[in-house]
Amino acid sequence: MDFTIETIPSQPVVGIRTMTKMGEIGDRIGALMPELGDFAGDRMAGPPLARWHTWEGDAGEMEVAVPVREPVAGTDRIQASELPAGRAAIAMHIGPYDDLKDTWNALGAWMKEQGLEPAGAPWEQYLSDCAVTPADQLQTRIVWPVK
Repeated sequence: MDFTIETIPSQPVVGIRTMTKMGEIGDRIGALMPELGDFAGDRMAGPPLARWHTWEGDAGEMEVAVPVREPVAGTDRIQASELPAGRAAIAMHIGPYDDLKDTWNALGAWMKEQGLEPAGAPWEQYLSDCAVTPADQLQTRIVWPVK
């Protein structure tokens, strides 16, 4: 598994924050993505993502979001925010979503070996459409901001 450090630009997003459990993540993302896609419309500027604000045990707060071309006003439910610019540890996961935890764990161990400290909420970018891509070919980019 290859990991890199990249300097990434900031990116405006619109998203919905929700509490979830490990076994509910896929259903939660699947339920929220159409709403976010409809809201963003032709302002959408890249693949959808899930950002992990907190995680403890089997539950956490995630933000399901889509990047937009420029900052937009949100609503009570759909919030405008921004992915931060700066250095980030990057991993590319190829395969089923059920195996993502292994890539996350390996990336975390690599960061520790490199002396890198997390610097904010990490996220997953879903580069493949799971409705048409076989599970063993799904591509998910993990981005973990570091100091």
